[in-house]
Amino acid sequence: MERFMNENLNRTIGASQETDLGLRNFMLGTYRYMAAAMAVTAGVAYFGGQAIQANPQLMGLLRSPFLLLGFVIAIPVLFGAVGRKLPTMSLGGVLTFLFGFAAFMGVFMSAVSVFVPGMVIAKIFFMTVAMFGALSLFGYSTNRNLSTFVKYAFAAFLGYVVISVLGMFFPALRPTGPLDIIINVIALGAIAMITAWETQMLKRVYYGSAGNPAMMKKMSAYGAASLLLAFVNMFQILMSLFGRE
Repeated sequence: MERFMNENLNRTIGASQETDLGLRNFMLGTYRYMAAAMAVTAGVAYFGGQAIQANPQLMGLLRSPFLLLGFVIAIPVLFGAVGRKLPTMSLGGVLTFLFGFAAFMGVFMSAVSVFVPGMVIAKIFFMTVAMFGALSLFGYSTNRNLSTFVKYAFAAFLGYVVISVLGMFFPALRPTGPLDIIINVIALGAIAMITAWETQMLKRVYYGSAGNPAMMKKMSAYGAASLLLAFVNMFQILMSLFGRE
C-alpha cells in the first residue's frame, strides 16, 4: 500500500513538473514573439519618423481625428475576427497578423520619434519595461481571479479612449493641467490591471489547450499581439505623464 501511494505521489509530482515546464516554455515563447513584434514596431516608428521629417505633410495625416477614430474601431474588430478564426487559421496566418499589427502600431508611433528626444524615449521605454514586467509577474503568480476587477479597468480605459478621441475632434474638450494628469493616472491604473489579467488569461489558455501543440503556438502568437497592444498603451500614457521636458 505504501509503495502504491509513493508511486502515485511520484507520478503526480512528475506531471506537475512537466506542466510547469510546459507553461514556462509557453510563456517564454509568447514573450519572444512579443519582443520580435516590438522590434518591428520600433523599426517602423523610426523609419516612419524619418519619412515625416522628409515630408512634413504626413504629420497632418497621422494627426487626423478620423484616422484615430478608425484606428480605435479597427483594433477590437481585428482582434475579434482573428480570435474567432484562430482554430482554423495556420500559424503563418497568425504570425502575419502579429507582425502586421506591430507594423501598424509603428506607423502611429512615428510622431514620437520625431518630436521627442531620444533620451526621453529611452527613459520612458525602460520605465514601461519595468512596469510591464512587474505586472506580468504579478498576473502570472497571483492566485486571485483578476476577472472580477478587469471589467472596471476596461470601462475606465474605454472612458480614457473616448476622452482622447473627443479631444481630437473638439480641442476645447481636451483635458489640461491637473485634470489631464488625473485622467492619465486612472488610465495607467486601468492598463496595469488589464496587463496583469492578460498574463493570467494566457496561463488559462495554456491549460485549456495543453493537449493541442498547434493551437498553443497560435495562441502564443495571438497573446503576444494582445500584450504588445497593452505595452504600447502603457508607453503612451507614461509618455504623457513623464515625457514632457
